[in-house]
Amino acid sequence: MRRKTLTALAAGASALALSGCSLMQPVDISGFAAEAPDPDATVVRLANVYEPGHPANTCGTATMKEELAQDGIDLKVYPAGQLGGEPEIIEQVATGALDIGISGGSFFGAWYPAAEVVDGAFLFENSREYDRATRSPLLTHLYDDMAEETGLRVFSSWYYGARNITANKPVRSPEDLRGLKIRTPDAALYLETLRALGGTATPMALSEVYLGLQQGAIDAEENPIPTIASNKFEEVQSTVSLTRHMVQGVQLVASEKFMEGLSEDERTAVLEAADSARLANLKCIEDEEREILEQWRAEGTIEIVEDIDSEAFQQGVKENLLPAKEWGDLYLEVQEELAADTPTVVGTDPEDSPVFADEKTEEQS
Repeated sequence: MRRKTLTALAAGASALALSGCSLMQPVDISGFAAEAPDPDATVVRLANVYEPGHPANTCGTATMKEELAQDGIDLKVYPAGQLGGEPEIIEQVATGALDIGISGGSFFGAWYPAAEVVDGAFLFENSREYDRATRSPLLTHLYDDMAEETGLRVFSSWYYGARNITANKPVRSPEDLRGLKIRTPDAALYLETLRALGGTATPMALSEVYLGLQQGAIDAEENPIPTIASNKFEEVQSTVSLTRHMVQGVQLVASEKFMEGLSEDERTAVLEAADSARLANLKCIEDEEREILEQWRAEGTIEIVEDIDSEAFQQGVKENLLPAKEWGDLYLEVQEELAADTPTVVGTDPEDSPVFADEKTEEQS
Protein backbone atom coordinates (compact mmCIF):
# COMPACT_ATOMS: atom_id res chain seq x y z
CA MET A 1 0.00 0.00 0.00
CA ARG A 2 1.52 3.32 -1.01
CA ARG A 3 1.63 6.30 1.34
CA LYS A 4 -1.52 8.41 1.18
CA THR A 5 -1.64 12.07 2.12
CA LEU A 6 -5.24 13.12 2.68
CA THR A 7 -4.68 16.85 2.41
CA ALA A 8 -3.68 19.46 -0.08
CA LEU A 9 -1.13 20.87 2.31
CA ALA A 10 1.15 20.96 -0.62
CA ALA A 11 -1.16 23.90 -0.90
CA GLY A 12 0.73 24.33 2.37
CA ALA A 13 2.19 27.38 0.82
CA SER A 14 -1.23 29.03 0.92
CA ALA A 15 -1.90 27.80 4.44
CA LEU A 16 1.42 29.10 5.68
CA ALA A 17 0.94 32.36 3.86
CA LEU A 18 -2.33 32.77 5.72
CA SER A 19 -0.56 32.32 9.05
CA GLY A 20 2.44 34.44 8.15
CA CYS A 21 4.71 31.54 9.15
CA SER A 22 7.73 29.94 7.56
CA LEU A 23 7.71 26.19 6.96
CA MET A 24 6.44 24.46 10.10
CA GLN A 25 6.88 20.98 11.47
CA PRO A 26 4.35 19.01 13.50
CA VAL A 27 5.19 18.78 17.18
CA ASP A 28 5.58 15.39 18.84
CA ILE A 29 3.31 15.94 21.82
CA SER A 30 2.66 12.32 22.65
CA GLY A 31 6.00 11.01 23.86
CA PHE A 32 5.52 7.64 22.17
CA ALA A 33 5.97 8.72 18.56
CA ALA A 34 9.76 8.93 18.50
CA GLU A 35 9.90 5.97 16.12
CA ALA A 36 10.06 6.56 12.39
CA PRO A 37 6.55 6.85 10.92
CA ASP A 38 5.10 3.91 9.02
CA PRO A 39 5.79 4.68 5.34
CA ASP A 40 2.45 3.09 4.42
CA ALA A 41 0.42 5.07 6.99
CA THR A 42 -2.40 7.33 5.96
CA VAL A 43 -1.38 10.87 6.92
CA VAL A 44 -3.93 13.18 8.56
CA ARG A 45 -3.00 16.72 9.57
CA LEU A 46 -4.62 18.49 12.52
CA ALA A 47 -4.04 22.07 13.70
CA ASN A 48 -4.99 24.05 16.78
CA VAL A 49 -3.95 27.23 18.61
CA TYR A 50 -3.15 25.66 22.00
CA GLU A 51 0.31 25.33 23.50
CA PRO A 52 1.83 21.82 23.32
CA GLY A 53 1.50 21.60 27.13
CA HIS A 54 -2.24 22.36 27.14
CA PRO A 55 -4.55 19.40 27.94
CA ALA A 56 -6.17 19.71 24.50
CA ASN A 57 -2.82 18.47 23.20
CA THR A 58 -1.23 16.47 26.02
CA CYS A 59 -4.44 14.51 26.63
CA GLY A 60 -6.69 15.20 23.63
CA THR A 61 -4.67 15.09 20.43
CA ALA A 62 -2.05 12.80 22.03
CA THR A 63 -4.74 10.19 22.77
CA MET A 64 -6.15 10.58 19.28
CA LYS A 65 -2.69 10.21 17.73
CA GLU A 66 -1.92 7.05 19.70
CA GLU A 67 -5.23 5.36 18.84
CA LEU A 68 -5.02 6.26 15.15
CA ALA A 69 -1.49 4.87 14.94
CA GLN A 70 -2.95 1.47 15.81
CA ASP A 71 -5.20 1.77 12.75
CA GLY A 72 -2.42 2.73 10.35
CA ILE A 73 -3.14 6.47 10.46
CA ASP A 74 -0.35 8.95 11.18
CA LEU A 75 -1.84 12.06 12.84
CA LYS A 76 0.41 15.09 12.41
CA VAL A 77 -0.41 17.73 15.01
CA TYR A 78 0.39 21.43 14.48
CA PRO A 79 -0.28 23.20 17.82
CA ALA A 80 0.24 26.76 19.09
CA GLY A 81 -1.18 28.52 16.04
CA GLN A 82 1.54 27.28 13.72
CA LEU A 83 -0.90 27.31 10.82
CA GLY A 84 -2.76 30.43 11.92
CA GLY A 85 -5.53 31.39 14.30
CA GLU A 86 -8.92 29.73 14.53
CA PRO A 87 -10.48 31.62 11.58
CA GLU A 88 -7.53 30.61 9.37
CA ILE A 89 -7.70 27.01 10.58
CA ILE A 90 -11.40 26.74 9.69
CA GLU A 91 -10.72 28.36 6.31
CA GLN A 92 -7.96 25.84 5.58
CA VAL A 93 -10.26 22.95 6.50
CA ALA A 94 -12.96 24.34 4.22
CA THR A 95 -10.56 24.70 1.27
CA GLY A 96 -8.93 21.30 1.76
CA ALA A 97 -5.55 22.70 2.79
CA LEU A 98 -5.94 21.03 6.21
CA ASP A 99 -7.71 17.84 7.26
CA ILE A 100 -8.90 18.57 10.80
CA GLY A 101 -9.04 21.79 12.76
CA ILE A 102 -9.96 22.56 16.35
CA SER A 103 -11.86 25.76 17.06
CA GLY A 104 -14.25 27.31 19.54
CA GLY A 105 -17.89 27.65 18.55
CA SER A 106 -17.73 31.44 18.27
CA PHE A 107 -15.50 31.18 15.20
CA PHE A 108 -18.04 29.06 13.33
CA GLY A 109 -20.46 31.98 13.46
CA ALA A 110 -19.02 33.42 10.24
CA TRP A 111 -19.98 30.16 8.51
CA TYR A 112 -23.15 29.16 10.34
CA PRO A 113 -24.41 31.69 12.92
CA ALA A 114 -26.42 29.23 15.02
CA ALA A 115 -23.21 27.29 15.81
CA GLU A 116 -22.21 30.14 18.13
CA VAL A 117 -24.80 28.99 20.65
CA VAL A 118 -22.39 26.57 22.39
CA ASP A 119 -20.35 29.60 23.47
CA GLY A 120 -23.37 31.38 24.90
CA ALA A 121 -22.54 32.90 28.29
CA PHE A 122 -23.95 30.95 31.26
CA LEU A 123 -25.52 28.34 28.94
CA PHE A 124 -23.93 25.49 30.91
CA GLU A 125 -23.27 25.22 34.64
CA ASN A 126 -20.35 22.81 34.48
CA SER A 127 -18.19 20.53 32.36
CA ARG A 128 -20.56 17.57 32.47
CA GLU A 129 -23.47 19.66 31.24
CA TYR A 130 -21.35 20.87 28.36
CA ASP A 131 -20.24 17.33 27.50
CA ARG A 132 -23.79 15.98 27.65
CA ALA A 133 -25.43 18.78 25.68
CA THR A 134 -22.95 18.66 22.81
CA ARG A 135 -23.76 14.97 22.29
CA SER A 136 -27.53 15.29 22.63
CA PRO A 137 -30.21 15.58 19.93
CA LEU A 138 -30.47 19.36 19.64
CA LEU A 139 -26.82 20.11 19.02
CA THR A 140 -26.21 16.91 17.04
CA HIS A 141 -28.93 18.04 14.63
CA LEU A 142 -27.48 21.55 14.59
CA TYR A 143 -24.12 20.20 13.39
CA ASP A 144 -25.85 18.00 10.79
CA ASP A 145 -27.58 21.10 9.41
CA MET A 146 -24.30 23.03 9.47
CA ALA A 147 -22.56 20.28 7.50
CA GLU A 148 -25.33 20.22 4.91
CA GLU A 149 -25.21 23.99 4.43
CA THR A 150 -21.47 24.68 4.69
CA GLY A 151 -19.67 21.41 4.02
CA LEU A 152 -17.99 21.70 7.44
CA ARG A 153 -18.56 18.70 9.70
CA VAL A 154 -18.16 19.12 13.46
CA PHE A 155 -17.63 15.53 14.62
CA SER A 156 -16.49 15.89 18.24
CA SER A 157 -16.72 18.48 21.01
CA TRP A 158 -14.09 18.64 23.77
CA TYR A 159 -14.48 20.51 27.04
CA TYR A 160 -12.12 23.49 27.17
CA GLY A 161 -12.88 24.94 30.59
CA ALA A 162 -14.83 27.62 32.42
CA ARG A 163 -13.65 31.09 31.44
CA ASN A 164 -12.59 33.41 34.26
CA ILE A 165 -11.17 36.93 34.33
CA THR A 166 -7.62 37.80 35.33
CA ALA A 167 -6.75 41.42 36.08
CA ASN A 168 -4.75 43.52 38.50
CA LYS A 169 -7.82 44.04 40.65
CA PRO A 170 -10.76 41.85 41.72
CA VAL A 171 -13.73 41.60 39.35
CA ARG A 172 -16.81 40.79 41.38
CA SER A 173 -19.54 42.62 39.44
CA PRO A 174 -20.15 44.35 36.10
CA GLU A 175 -19.07 47.65 37.68
CA ASP A 176 -15.57 46.25 38.24
CA LEU A 177 -15.16 45.68 34.48
CA ARG A 178 -15.66 49.33 33.60
CA GLY A 179 -12.53 51.02 32.32
CA LEU A 180 -10.62 47.77 31.80
CA LYS A 181 -9.23 46.81 28.39
CA ILE A 182 -9.99 43.10 28.38
CA ARG A 183 -8.45 40.80 25.80
CA THR A 184 -10.77 38.33 24.08
CA PRO A 185 -10.36 36.09 21.05
CA ASP A 186 -11.11 37.88 17.79
CA ALA A 187 -14.64 36.59 17.24
CA ALA A 188 -17.74 38.75 17.31
CA LEU A 189 -19.49 36.77 20.05
CA TYR A 190 -16.65 37.32 22.55
CA LEU A 191 -16.79 41.07 21.96
CA GLU A 192 -20.58 41.11 22.32
CA THR A 193 -20.45 38.96 25.46
CA LEU A 194 -17.92 41.22 27.19
CA ARG A 195 -20.08 44.25 26.39
CA ALA A 196 -23.13 42.45 27.80
CA LEU A 197 -21.17 41.67 30.96
CA GLY A 198 -20.29 45.35 31.32
CA GLY A 199 -16.75 45.47 29.95
CA THR A 200 -14.79 46.65 26.91
CA ALA A 201 -13.21 43.95 24.76
CA THR A 202 -9.92 44.14 22.87
CA PRO A 203 -9.40 41.29 20.37
CA MET A 204 -5.92 39.79 20.35
CA ALA A 205 -4.26 36.51 19.37
CA LEU A 206 -3.60 34.22 22.34
CA SER A 207 0.12 34.15 21.53
CA GLU A 208 0.31 37.94 22.02
CA VAL A 209 -1.54 38.18 25.34
CA TYR A 210 1.36 37.66 27.78
CA LEU A 211 3.36 40.52 26.26
CA GLY A 212 0.23 42.67 25.99
CA LEU A 213 -0.44 42.27 29.71
CA GLN A 214 3.22 42.76 30.60
CA GLN A 215 3.50 45.99 28.60
CA GLY A 216 0.07 47.36 29.58
CA ALA A 217 -1.45 47.25 26.09
CA ILE A 218 -4.34 45.41 27.78
CA ASP A 219 -5.43 45.37 31.43
CA ALA A 220 -7.08 41.97 31.72
CA GLU A 221 -7.96 38.78 29.90
CA GLU A 222 -10.43 35.93 30.30
CA ASN A 223 -9.69 32.24 29.84
CA PRO A 224 -10.12 28.87 31.54
CA ILE A 225 -7.73 28.05 34.38
CA PRO A 226 -5.59 25.54 32.40
CA THR A 227 -5.14 28.09 29.59
CA ILE A 228 -4.19 30.81 32.07
CA ALA A 229 -1.63 28.47 33.62
CA SER A 230 -0.19 27.05 30.39
CA ASN A 231 0.37 30.63 29.15
CA LYS A 232 1.68 31.79 32.57
CA PHE A 233 -0.68 34.76 32.78
CA GLU A 234 -0.53 34.54 36.58
CA GLU A 235 3.00 35.98 36.25
CA VAL A 236 1.66 39.27 34.88
CA GLN A 237 -1.73 39.51 36.66
CA SER A 238 -2.45 39.79 40.38
CA THR A 239 -5.99 38.34 40.58
CA VAL A 240 -8.15 35.69 38.97
CA SER A 241 -11.89 36.19 39.48
CA LEU A 242 -13.88 32.97 39.12
CA THR A 243 -16.74 34.41 37.07
CA ARG A 244 -17.21 31.16 35.10
CA HIS A 245 -19.11 33.29 32.60
CA MET A 246 -18.61 30.82 29.77
CA VAL A 247 -18.40 27.06 30.31
CA GLN A 248 -17.17 26.08 26.91
CA GLY A 249 -15.46 23.59 24.70
CA VAL A 250 -13.78 23.33 21.34
CA GLN A 251 -14.99 21.51 18.27
CA LEU A 252 -13.14 19.19 15.91
CA VAL A 253 -14.07 20.05 12.35
CA ALA A 254 -13.32 18.45 9.00
CA SER A 255 -14.77 19.00 5.56
CA GLU A 256 -17.45 16.62 4.36
CA LYS A 257 -15.19 16.01 1.34
CA PHE A 258 -12.36 14.86 3.60
CA MET A 259 -14.65 12.56 5.57
CA GLU A 260 -16.09 11.07 2.38
CA GLY A 261 -12.55 10.50 1.07
CA LEU A 262 -11.73 8.18 3.97
CA SER A 263 -12.46 4.49 3.75
CA GLU A 264 -15.22 3.26 6.04
CA ASP A 265 -12.63 1.76 8.41
CA GLU A 266 -10.58 4.98 8.45
CA ARG A 267 -13.64 7.12 9.11
CA THR A 268 -14.70 4.85 11.98
CA ALA A 269 -11.16 5.00 13.39
CA VAL A 270 -11.12 8.81 13.27
CA LEU A 271 -14.52 9.10 14.98
CA GLU A 272 -13.69 6.56 17.68
CA ALA A 273 -10.26 8.09 18.35
CA ALA A 274 -11.83 11.56 18.65
CA ASP A 275 -14.34 10.20 21.17
CA SER A 276 -11.60 8.55 23.25
CA ALA A 277 -9.70 11.84 23.11
CA ARG A 278 -12.81 13.72 24.22
CA LEU A 279 -12.95 11.66 27.41
CA ALA A 280 -9.21 11.87 28.08
CA ASN A 281 -9.29 15.63 27.56
CA LEU A 282 -12.36 16.05 29.80
CA LYS A 283 -10.63 14.17 32.61
CA CYS A 284 -7.40 16.14 32.25
CA ILE A 285 -9.08 19.55 32.16
CA GLU A 286 -11.32 18.79 35.13
CA ASP A 287 -8.28 17.59 37.09
CA GLU A 288 -6.16 20.58 36.05
CA GLU A 289 -8.88 23.10 36.93
CA ARG A 290 -8.95 21.68 40.45
CA GLU A 291 -5.23 21.07 40.90
CA ILE A 292 -4.06 24.43 39.55
CA LEU A 293 -6.41 26.34 41.85
CA GLU A 294 -5.26 24.22 44.81
CA GLN A 295 -1.62 24.97 43.98
CA TRP A 296 -2.23 28.69 43.52
CA ARG A 297 -4.02 28.83 46.89
CA ALA A 298 -1.29 26.87 48.65
CA GLU A 299 1.54 28.94 47.17
CA GLY A 300 -0.21 32.32 47.10
CA THR A 301 0.66 32.60 43.40
CA ILE A 302 -2.30 34.82 42.53
CA GLU A 303 -5.28 36.16 44.47
CA ILE A 304 -8.34 33.98 43.80
CA VAL A 305 -11.63 35.92 43.97
CA GLU A 306 -14.69 33.73 44.50
CA ASP A 307 -17.39 36.07 45.86
CA ILE A 308 -18.81 36.87 42.41
CA ASP A 309 -22.19 38.53 41.79
CA SER A 310 -23.13 35.97 39.13
CA GLU A 311 -26.75 37.12 38.99
CA ALA A 312 -25.71 40.60 37.91
CA PHE A 313 -23.55 39.19 35.11
CA GLN A 314 -26.29 36.79 34.01
CA GLN A 315 -28.83 39.60 33.95
CA GLY A 316 -26.64 41.52 31.54
CA VAL A 317 -26.53 38.49 29.23
CA LYS A 318 -30.33 38.06 29.34
CA GLU A 319 -30.99 41.72 28.64
CA ASN A 320 -28.19 42.67 26.27
CA LEU A 321 -27.04 39.54 24.46
CA LEU A 322 -29.72 36.89 23.96
CA PRO A 323 -32.38 39.20 22.42
CA ALA A 324 -29.88 40.22 19.73
CA LYS A 325 -28.91 36.67 18.70
CA GLU A 326 -30.81 34.54 16.22
CA TRP A 327 -29.97 31.53 18.36
CA GLY A 328 -31.53 33.02 21.50
CA ASP A 329 -34.44 30.56 21.36
CA LEU A 330 -32.08 27.63 20.74
CA TYR A 331 -30.08 28.68 23.84
CA LEU A 332 -33.25 28.28 25.93
CA GLU A 333 -34.10 24.98 24.23
CA VAL A 334 -30.67 23.57 25.08
CA GLN A 335 -31.20 24.47 28.73
CA GLU A 336 -34.65 22.86 28.64
CA GLU A 337 -33.16 19.72 27.10
CA LEU A 338 -30.57 19.58 29.88
CA ALA A 339 -33.24 20.04 32.54
CA ALA A 340 -35.22 17.17 31.01
CA ASP A 341 -32.11 14.97 31.19
CA THR A 342 -32.42 13.90 27.55
CA PRO A 343 -30.30 10.82 26.79
CA THR A 344 -27.22 11.51 24.70
CA VAL A 345 -27.10 10.12 21.19
CA VAL A 346 -23.38 10.02 20.32
CA GLY A 347 -20.23 9.05 22.17
CA THR A 348 -19.47 7.39 25.48
CA ASP A 349 -20.72 8.91 28.72
CA PRO A 350 -17.92 9.70 31.20
CA GLU A 351 -19.61 7.51 33.82
CA ASP A 352 -19.27 4.51 31.49
CA SER A 353 -15.60 5.10 30.67
CA PRO A 354 -12.63 3.52 32.47
CA VAL A 355 -10.96 6.94 32.22
CA PHE A 356 -13.20 8.02 35.11
CA ALA A 357 -12.97 4.80 37.12
CA ASP A 358 -11.26 6.62 40.01
CA GLU A 359 -14.38 8.77 40.46
CA LYS A 360 -16.50 5.66 40.98
CA THR A 361 -13.97 4.36 43.51
CA GLU A 362 -14.11 7.65 45.44
CA GLU A 363 -17.93 7.60 45.43
CA GLN A 364 -18.00 4.04 46.79
CA SER A 365 -15.44 4.67 49.54
